[in-house]
Amino acid sequence: MDRNSPITVIRAPQGFGKLDLVRSWLDTARSDFRAVLWIPAPTGTPDSGAFWTTVMDRIRTAGVIAGETNPDGDATSAAESVREFLARSGAPVLLVLVRVDLVRDDRIEEEILHLLDRCHNVNIVATTCGRSLFGDPIRVEPTHELILTRDLLYTREDARELFAHSEIELEPGELEYILERVGSLPALMRVAVVVAKTLPDLAGRRALLAHRLDNAIDRYVHSTVLARLSVDADRNFVIAVASARVITPDVATLLTGVDDAARRLESLESAGIVNHCETAFEDAWEFAPAIRDRLIAAQESVGIQPAQNLTKLARHSLERGDVAGGLAYAAEARDWDLAIDLIDTHWVGLVGSHLTVLRAVLREVPEERLASRPAIKAGRDLFTALDTQSTIPESVLPDDPRDVETSGAAPAAEHALAVGCVQALMLRLAGEHERAAELTRRLSHLVRGALDARPDEIGPQLPGMRLQWGITYQLAGAFPESTVELRLAHRGALAQRIRVGARHAAGNSAMNWAVVGEPGRATEWLELEDAHPDPDGWLEPRAKVGGLVARTLVAVDRLDFTAAAAWLDELGEASGREELWPFVTYAHGRFALAAGQAHAGMAVLQRAIASHAAVLRPGSTIDLVLTALEVDLRLALGEGNRALSVLSTQTPDEPILAATAARARLLTGAPAAALALCRKFDWFSYPFTRTQLEALLVEAAAHRALGENAAATRAWQRAAAIADRAGLVSTLSTVPRELLAALDSAAASPSSTARVLLASDAPEMYPAAVHHVDLTARERAVLAELAVGLSTVEMARKLFVSTNTIKSQLRSLYRKIGAHSRDEALEIAYRTGLID
Repeated sequence: MDRNSPITVIRAPQGFGKLDLVRSWLDTARSDFRAVLWIPAPTGTPDSGAFWTTVMDRIRTAGVIAGETNPDGDATSAAESVREFLARSGAPVLLVLVRVDLVRDDRIEEEILHLLDRCHNVNIVATTCGRSLFGDPIRVEPTHELILTRDLLYTREDARELFAHSEIELEPGELEYILERVGSLPALMRVAVVVAKTLPDLAGRRALLAHRLDNAIDRYVHSTVLARLSVDADRNFVIAVASARVITPDVATLLTGVDDAARRLESLESAGIVNHCETAFEDAWEFAPAIRDRLIAAQESVGIQPAQNLTKLARHSLERGDVAGGLAYAAEARDWDLAIDLIDTHWVGLVGSHLTVLRAVLREVPEERLASRPAIKAGRDLFTALDTQSTIPESVLPDDPRDVETSGAAPAAEHALAVGCVQALMLRLAGEHERAAELTRRLSHLVRGALDARPDEIGPQLPGMRLQWGITYQLAGAFPESTVELRLAHRGALAQRIRVGARHAAGNSAMNWAVVGEPGRATEWLELEDAHPDPDGWLEPRAKVGGLVARTLVAVDRLDFTAAAAWLDELGEASGREELWPFVTYAHGRFALAAGQAHAGMAVLQRAIASHAAVLRPGSTIDLVLTALEVDLRLALGEGNRALSVLSTQTPDEPILAATAARARLLTGAPAAALALCRKFDWFSYPFTRTQLEALLVEAAAHRALGENAAATRAWQRAAAIADRAGLVSTLSTVPRELLAALDSAAASPSSTARVLLASDAPEMYPAAVHHVDLTARERAVLAELAVGLSTVEMARKLFVSTNTIKSQLRSLYRKIGAHSRDEALEIAYRTGLID
């Protein structure tokens, strides 16, 4: 609210403290500079004219604004009268419009915005329930500040301050319990303060707190929520739909049988009883959790069996493919048979995508219900062990693959498989991709033995397991193994008619081929992905990530930057929970390099690394891929010293980093060093086609720079053969066009891929040469002292040399970096990466 936006809209249901927020803000010194005109909530549902007449009357009676309170009679409406008066006054005014959404007139929003356009001295704070006004924040950006329900919830620190201000000392754990119980709702936090004030200091205080708090919330729900509903039919509707965490019109109809559910929900939203879900892909509403709990507790009083409704919702979620939602509802209904069946059938997908839900449900399942489900019990035991220790236990499987396969025939194999798969997935989620891949290799041997002994028991689980194994291998950089597992996962999912699984496997297979640099093979898998319908956007968004990455990379390889940008726009940047974030980031980086947008690519890379630092392991394949991408982006930006500095933290023992290191040496004037790096590996046994091509292009360019034209032509011919076969057009832009044309003209036969690139307007990815500065150890030391602000005399004392020596070294330093003063030297040094 301190941003001083022309209009700030606070939109939330009743009980979220909208007016308290405005009052507390107005009590601060920040609002002292302006006159404040508070317009109370309208009575009834007035039209626009009646509302603005009320505003004008308030202006006259309040007397807070200097000026003529009788606007001239030329005004054609009450809205125009208010507008003209405030404009003529010129005094800074804050209008607080309480529940302006109660004005039932289509003109009111435009009139408010027109007032702001006309009166630049006026700011508005408006409170609303529902979206009848200012429902589309895009429409009035950037003059629209929108404060939503989630912004008004109490944080832990807010709650601590509230109880301290009320001089209430809570016992350990009570604050957390209260926050969880009331759902951080401001109105209920105030109820909790009243309850806590009267708590005696006795044994069993927590039980008493729970009892009194539930009673207080019950009273709030009946007096503030249900009492505002005029007829029993509305009350019964509200109580019934509270079974759902997220209420869509379809869900409301399922629970109540009414045929006007959408209208009723919109009416409840306008009354401030339910909150519209801003992040849903369809119209949906929700109650604050604490209010929902008490409404469910009231269901039996109106003839509703809560467990039946919750089970109904569980099955409805399953019909829509929302396994995690179905599991959560089944657990809430205490329908343990359904919950256990869901875990048994979908445990691999649940661990991979919905670990929090799975863990919560497993903790609640009664021990006696798991006696006949040893695999599920083993998973719960593992989660329990993880709750008491910080590291994932080592696998109990033998190290020798033959011993593992033999153990697969034993009765305990299913138990070992369940525990092993959970361990592998949790290692993967923790960023331990190499450990997860190693355990997965042993699990594949275990499955082989189990399939021979009990194919009917193991077979149905295999497509889901293989899909997760394929993703594990991807993240570990084991692309050949990943490709095999994903192909088998796709085949198995087709056989079992698991269409989402088949699509997921096909998309990730396409990503494998696109990342290594085989756009033709990637396109084949994308066609298989297209054979299955899109998964529901809010149920399985992760199933589309691999395919979108593949589509972006294929489009980049073919210089179709328009299509690549469209796929990237749909893909977006990787969220903090996205496991495939390295590949999403890689796609952004490749597009940025090919399209000449290296600055944008560097920004995406830096944000991704910062948000996933906890799972990025130094020296891992993912780390090497992202390091190579950073170096390439810095070379594209002309930051030679920064690129070499990044490389100095890694040993180029992997081909993907060696090719980039070779390019860095070539572009910074060391072609012989570049050649040595290119010849370090047997590229033909390396699965990255794109990296092999890049290394050959660097080799050809290095030979050319050294005057070895025949060797340059041989390297180019090998590169052209790869580029023409794979269709990697954009990779050829890693060398200058002039060099590419010269190499191709010297070859025995021209390259079709080179012809396509040379005929395009695609930019060159890198400059022909990248500026860098080689400083001596003493010059680096002087630069470091210069950066901390030492004088020449102070530097001489610290480095134990004469002031003349320091001056000489400074002159040498300035000459090398092209600076003429201390400030200019520091600016150049920061910009080029000579100092951090």
